Amino acid sequence: MFKRLFIIFSLGASLFLGACVNNSTFPPEEIAAMQVVTEDAPFISLITMVNDKSGGGEHSALLINGSQQVLYDPAGSFRHSRVLRSGDMMYGMTPGLVDYYNSYHARFGYYVKVQRLEISLELADALIVRAQAEGAVPKLTCSVATTNILSDFDMFASIGKTFLPGRQMRRFGALPGVEETIIREDDIGQNYN
Repeated sequence: MFKRLFIIFSLGASLFLGACVNNSTFPPEEIAAMQVVTEDAPFISLITMVNDKSGGGEHSALLINGSQQVLYDPAGSFRHSRVLRSGDMMYGMTPGLVDYYNSYHARFGYYVKVQRLEISLELADALIVRAQAEGAVPKLTCSVATTNILSDFDMFASIGKTFLPGRQMRRFGALPGVEETIIREDDIGQNYN
């Protein structure tokens, strides 16, 4: 009985939340104009917003630096006038805007954990293409979306798929070569541009 109710509730919630998807898209030339190229070696960073009290993850995103640097922020709330958000992909993410993104989420009671892993340029570019294909997703499915992307690549097979940002964070952190940074701030609310 409980299982049947859970399935009915889940289907209803999915239909309701599906209406909240950010479907904004832009022509390829506008996206190309926002391309950011950094001098950093290619990498991927899993960015997780963590509740200080529970230690549980509450949102996850992927920063991918390949031939360009992009942020896949599934079902995220971040907006900035200098960033083009097409679906859940964010273009124009300079290192300064990445810092601002992290600061936007770090606040009293929450911190941001950035887990960075250097990868090949080919893998970084393939991850960008895969994130673009994943597209915009409904609220509360950020980890589903990010683990869907990662699970397509052998290097990340041990992460598996999960609804839980904290579980994804722990599994990603167990990969060899991951470097972790914690960002803490003590402001009460989010920062706005």
